[in-house]
Amino acid sequence: MIQNEVWVERFRPESLTEVIGHDKTIARLQDWVDDDSMPNLLLHGPAGTGKTATAVAFAKDKYGDRWSSNLIEMNASDERGIDVVRDRIKSLAKQSPAGDFGYKIIYLDEADSLTKDAQAALRRIMEQYADNTRFILSCNYPNKLIDPIQSRCISLPFKRLDNHQVKQLLERICEKANVEYEDEAIDSIVDYTSGDARRAVHTLQTSVDERVLTTDIIDVVSQTVPQDKIDEMIENAASANMEEAQETLIYDIVPEVTDYSKFASSLMNAIKYNDTIEDDVRWYIISRLGETERNIQEGSNPHVQLGSFLAQIPVARNASIPNYE
Repeated sequence: MIQNEVWVERFRPESLTEVIGHDKTIARLQDWVDDDSMPNLLLHGPAGTGKTATAVAFAKDKYGDRWSSNLIEMNASDERGIDVVRDRIKSLAKQSPAGDFGYKIIYLDEADSLTKDAQAALRRIMEQYADNTRFILSCNYPNKLIDPIQSRCISLPFKRLDNHQVKQLLERICEKANVEYEDEAIDSIVDYTSGDARRAVHTLQTSVDERVLTTDIIDVVSQTVPQDKIDEMIENAASANMEEAQETLIYDIVPEVTDYSKFASSLMNAIKYNDTIEDDVRWYIISRLGETERNIQEGSNPHVQLGSFLAQIPVARNASIPNYE
């Protein structure tokens, strides 16, 4: 039976010592646990790599039982304008820390969503209230932050976990949740989630049935598209058999896709390892695949985008033929 409580929250690390991966970053954070000269921090990297979990674990180590009073969590993507920074964040930054501590922490998730004006206002607040407030900013794309903010923070990178680390995380959660599991089922989740720890934990939770995890359940939950179907579709498109390629796309592939980023990776592999596609065409098609994935993620119709992408494959191949007009 799936727990009502979200496992990503329920099984967050209670201490920095429980954080899996990011060894150098964790070592630096541990140095600041008992250090009143801690700087503002910028945690950056892909989604699902443990930035928020690490910030919370740091606060628990630093403040003990008073951690929830001294860590203020906000999401900049929900409130990204200058008024929020000037009013709410400024008001919070003024407040004194709870207990006998030199400062509290404001954790601002998805800080790269703030407008430029909001970032400029935030930079002034970071300077004005440095005596009693430290900021931990989290983002996917640090280049979207203005230079004055970046220069006022120590940058700590977060990379996707490797397969061994994700497996270690899932096995630990299974033990804490008293879940019986097949090793192959854990491996399937690891392969499916490609280093995204948050997605791996979500997939684990939705895949457990009566405290049991099996490969049969994983196959139903993940709904991964068989690689041979993807290879068949690309082969037909490369051979200009577009009717067959489109039928495979519409009837066998799109209805099974639940994660278009994961599907794009499988599609790229099918193109990369297809021996019949010339190298110059191969790299051109992969560049178009990147645009197709971005368009889908931004809300464009997947049927139209993928159909258009397939149609570019025989055109690109023919265009590469010498003297083709």
